Amino acid sequence: MHQRIQIGINARLFPTNWRPILEEIAFSRQHGFAAIQFPGRTEGLNESHLGTSFTEVAAALEDAGLAPMMEIVVRLNPDGKTGDGQTPLEILRANLPAILALKIRCVHWHPVSATPIDSATNDALEQRVIPDFRAGVEIAARHGFRVGVEHNEPEEMVFAQPSHVAALLDAVPELGFVWDFNHTHPDHLAAFKKLIPRMTMLHVSDTPLPETNHHLPIGMGNVDFIDYFHALLQGGLTGAAILEIGGLPKSGGYGRDTDAALVDSLHRLQKALESAI
Repeated sequence: MHQRIQIGINARLFPTNWRPILEEIAFSRQHGFAAIQFPGRTEGLNESHLGTSFTEVAAALEDAGLAPMMEIVVRLNPDGKTGDGQTPLEILRANLPAILALKIRCVHWHPVSATPIDSATNDALEQRVIPDFRAGVEIAARHGFRVGVEHNEPEEMVFAQPSHVAALLDAVPELGFVWDFNHTHPDHLAAFKKLIPRMTMLHVSDTPLPETNHHLPIGMGNVDFIDYFHALLQGGLTGAAILEIGGLPKSGGYGRDTDAALVDSLHRLQKALESAI
């Protein structure tokens, strides 16, 4: 396994595919994964959702040598708040007990629009969340973790254009960037590569480009992982690459993220990394 980019899994803690977190940690350890991503929740990730105590999970993570990460999906209305009136900053704070207890290293927001919006509304929404991101960076610095933002595929609009992501990173200098290969249209590839110095982690899956967001196991699409990894290694990226496969109608629906698919994808990514050196 390449030491600078560590491949991990997205913990399968979904309503339709829930697995006990201790089983996910054991699976990751057995097959050589190096990181695991937890799902932040609007009310805060809690022990009830994990099915065991934070203390036990933290001990298992340390024993397995797994780097814990967190993604917080925030479905925002044009006013910059969720349907129940929460801001991205408030949701980050709600997840802070889990972040600290589990010693999560990198946390990121994945902002998406709760409803279809036009370009002007999207531009205003992107500006509206900047103060939340600035305050989140300050919280992360106080507590010793990194906080970032994930971009979207072009159809989603919110922080989908590389120029919009670059403008956000200029406005919030300490904010990290999570690059999702599966969200990246070929026309945007060169621009996203320029943001490598700001990247804190990756999301990886395959897709039949130029179509995006299929979340396929590695090898079932046509993403040139060697090219992407070569640019990342040349740019000095050190961080986790989280496998996010399955779960969308485009990818054939739920159930693609089987043990076998994850292990096979791990091996394919390891080969791509070695070829990219």
